[in-house]
Amino acid sequence: MLKIKNFHLLTSLSPDFSFLDMKYIIEARYFTEYRNSLLFDEENKTNLHIVFLLKTKGAHTFHEVSMNFYSVGNFKLYASGGALQLSILEIIDLRDRGWENIRFQVRDVEDQDIDFYCNSIEVLGVKESPIIDN
Repeated sequence: MLKIKNFHLLTSLSPDFSFLDMKYIIEARYFTEYRNSLLFDEENKTNLHIVFLLKTKGAHTFHEVSMNFYSVGNFKLYASGGALQLSILEIIDLRDRGWENIRFQVRDVEDQDIDFYCNSIEVLGVKESPIIDN
């Protein structure tokens, strides 16, 4: 079981929740949390905020899922404009490997449009979306 803070917000939408239900990325913001005034300091944490469009099995509407990924490394994103369609979103638990500050790998397996490592993950909120898929 992945240790994701507030994961219950996703499973409350559907008991059969799967990261395969994450269909699009509609917002991505890469930012640094500064611990002091030094630009380059190992205490600074690089984070990523992503808003996904989620469509659970049998649903006719999307939900917007806001998530933060903390202490991000090796961040790769390939986008050509508009929403980024995900083929197979996968979050891999790497805690058993003993890597310092790396606990997860997040990636789109098939198209490889997004790929990064992080230390922790938090679901910030879930809300019904006005966006429709034509």
